[in-house]
Amino acid sequence: ALIKAIKQNVKDVEKIHPQMSLEIDLGLDSLSRAEVFAFLEQAFNIEFDTDKAANALTVGEVIKITQEQTGGADAEVVSQDFNWGDIVRNAEADKNLPEIQTILNKPAFLDWIVYAGFKFFKLLFKIFLRLEVSGLEELKRIKRPFLICPNHQSFFDPFVVTCNFDYDTLKNSFAVGATEFFKSSFMKSIARLLNTIPIDPDTQLTKAMKAGAVGLKYGKILNIFPEGERAFDGDLHQFKKGAAILATELNMPIVPVALDGLYKVWARDSGKINLAKVKMRFGKPFYPKDVLSDSSASADGLSKADSEAKYEAVTAYLKAEIQIMIDEMRR
Repeated sequence: ALIKAIKQNVKDVEKIHPQMSLEIDLGLDSLSRAEVFAFLEQAFNIEFDTDKAANALTVGEVIKITQEQTGGADAEVVSQDFNWGDIVRNAEADKNLPEIQTILNKPAFLDWIVYAGFKFFKLLFKIFLRLEVSGLEELKRIKRPFLICPNHQSFFDPFVVTCNFDYDTLKNSFAVGATEFFKSSFMKSIARLLNTIPIDPDTQLTKAMKAGAVGLKYGKILNIFPEGERAFDGDLHQFKKGAAILATELNMPIVPVALDGLYKVWARDSGKINLAKVKMRFGKPFYPKDVLSDSSASADGLSKADSEAKYEAVTAYLKAEIQIMIDEMRR
């Protein structure tokens, strides 16, 4: 199962041995690495310990933690290709996803408190960052559920985006990730208050994707940063395909959002905050089926290669739309 999982995500590697490094020898980036673990979770019907998965750097170490989790049991679905479509479309709010329940059942008065707080942040951003926002009308032209996908420049990004939501959009929006900030009991309470589900996509990708899918199925709005990490130079970097998978398989629209100037305010790997002009633009929503060559957006029934091609096409379109808006804001 492990060899099959790796070969689905690696090209031009004939032999795989335990001493091979996942990153150096096999060239697995964070998403491909996460997909290997997701495949194994599906094949063995298990859920990896987050810390052990994060610390597994070689093929041998992955074999070891898999054997520890399974007790040496055989895989259940090794003969099948890993299929994001099945995982996303069949995701349910069950006992394996208790985190989503806090988002679906949060008391309304807490949303009003958060809304007031974000409006205060908006005032601060207007004063100190001279925040300039355009395209908000696009959110009023679209009905839930949908995905909001901004580029990522600083820690302030989620607050800058969210503070511009009206009350209905805010109370129905949620995010998945940022586990490093929500480890203590107090911070987990803050995560619930902010409609954030602390699941690490790098080590629990299947669970993160299921959480995103369930929230969308319940009519929510998913805020997701396709880059996955903050850009250090203001340029767009590699976009991951998670948003494209969810939008494609669930046939839901994406709202592209362009942020610019925030990398100057709080640069990556810097503890210093500077004052700089910040601009943000909400783009026109699009459905994956509108940018694909055929009429059916879903990758159901397609080979892994064909499915990947669809996801990559949607991801490339999203990135191009954001780049166009950034270029226009810089003129």
